[in-house]
Amino acid sequence: MFNIHSLIKFWARKDPRLMFQEIKNYKLVADPFCGSGSSGFCAILSGSSGFLSDINPTSVFITFNVLNSETLKSETIEIMRNICSEIEEEVYTSSNLEKVKSAVWNGDKVTLLNFVSGRKTRDKSLIKQYMAIEENIRIKLWYPKGKFLYPGTYIEFRDGPHKPIEIKELFTKRNLYVTSKIYSYIEKIWSKDKSQGDLLKLVFIASLVNATKMIPHPKNGGPSWKLPRYWIPKLREERNFCRTFLRRLLLLHSFKEEWSKIVSNYHVIASFDEKIIIPQEKFLYVYRANAVNAYSELPKVDLIILDPPHYDEINYFELTYLWQKWLEGSCNDARFRDYDYWSDEVCVNRKVGKDLEWYNTKLCEIVFNYVERLRESGKVILILHNKDKRLLKETIRKIKKSIGNGFTFKTIYKFPKIPSSTQGLHGHKKYLCILKITRVN
Repeated sequence: MFNIHSLIKFWARKDPRLMFQEIKNYKLVADPFCGSGSSGFCAILSGSSGFLSDINPTSVFITFNVLNSETLKSETIEIMRNICSEIEEEVYTSSNLEKVKSAVWNGDKVTLLNFVSGRKTRDKSLIKQYMAIEENIRIKLWYPKGKFLYPGTYIEFRDGPHKPIEIKELFTKRNLYVTSKIYSYIEKIWSKDKSQGDLLKLVFIASLVNATKMIPHPKNGGPSWKLPRYWIPKLREERNFCRTFLRRLLLLHSFKEEWSKIVSNYHVIASFDEKIIIPQEKFLYVYRANAVNAYSELPKVDLIILDPPHYDEINYFELTYLWQKWLEGSCNDARFRDYDYWSDEVCVNRKVGKDLEWYNTKLCEIVFNYVERLRESGKVILILHNKDKRLLKETIRKIKKSIGNGFTFKTIYKFPKIPSSTQGLHGHKKYLCILKITRVN
C-alpha cells in the first residue's frame, strides 16, 4: 500500500489500513471530515465510490490533488528544476562555491553551516559571508500578509509563536525571498495550466514548513515540525528550501505516476461550492461542506466514516491557515478566500467559546443525522483519540444515548501504530477509540 502520508504532513493522520479493512466491504462511502483524503485513497483501492467533504478548503484542495489522475509533466518538472537551481546559486551558495544544505541558528545568530557535500563548518568568515547574502536581499515579490489571529477578532492562535507576529516573521529573510520567488513562478504556470499549477501548489505547501523558523535543531532524530502550533525554537535550522521543494516534487511525481494507473477508471471531481453532482460509474466526489449539515444532500450510503478534530488536540483551522494564505495567492483564488469557517469547526477550543459540552453536543447531533443516511445493514464508524479514556467513554455514552434503538454498537480502544496519530508531545500514548454503529435489519 502506498504511503500517502509521506506526501504532506497532516496532523493526526490515520493508518490507511485501518480504514481499508472496513471500506473494502462497501460499495458507497461518505466521509464528511475527509482531512487529507485517507478514506478516499482506501475507497479507490477497494473499488468503492465515495463522497468526501470538509469544511476546510485546504483539505478539499489536498484531497483532490493527491487522489486525482493528474500527473506532473516532464516539462513542468524541468522548469522548476531550473528555477530552483538559479535561486540556489543566488542565495544558498557560499564564497567557496559550496551549496549550503542548512544553517543552524542560535537565537538571532548562525553558528553552523551544513553543506550539501556533508561537510560542516563553524568558520566565522563563511558564516559572515552567508549572512551578508541575506542582508543584501530585497523582497519585491508577493507573499501573504497578516497575523496569526482569528479573522475579525483579536484572539491569538493557540499558544501562538509567543506573540501575534506577522506571517513574514515566521521566515528568515532569505527563505521568505526564496518562497516568494518560487511561488511567483508557480502562479505563472497555474495561470496557463490550472491542473499543473495546483500540483505545484500542493508540493509548495507540503514543503513550506521547511522554509520557516519552526524547524528545531535536535540532538536526536531528524528536524521536523514537532508541535501542532506555530512556534519558533531558539536553536533551529534554516533549510535550503530549493532542495526541499525539489525533493517533494519528485516524491509527488513518483506517487502520481503509479496512482494515475490505479485511478484511471474513476471520475475524481472537486467542488468548492457545496453542490453534490452524482457522477455515473465509479467516482470520488470531493467537495467543501460543513459536516453539521452536509448529510442532508447525501444519498443513502453503505458506510460513513466520521473522523472529526479530536477535542482540543488538533486545531485544523490554525494549522492550515498558513497554507491557505499562500494558496489564496496574489491572484486572490476564490477557492481560498473564506477564513470565517473557524466558527463552525467542530473541536474543543475554549479561546473561541467551544468547550467540551459544546463539542459533545455537536458530535451527538452529527452522528444522529448521519446514521439516518445509512442503507440497510449500513455502518457508521466514529474515530476519536485522546489520552484520557474516561473522556472518550463519556463522549461515547452520550452518542449512544442520542441515537436510540435500531442500531448495534461496538466500541474498541487501542493504541495504533502511527506515532503522530497516537502520541502527544514527548511520546505520551493516546487511546484510539473506534465506535462502530450498524443499522439493524
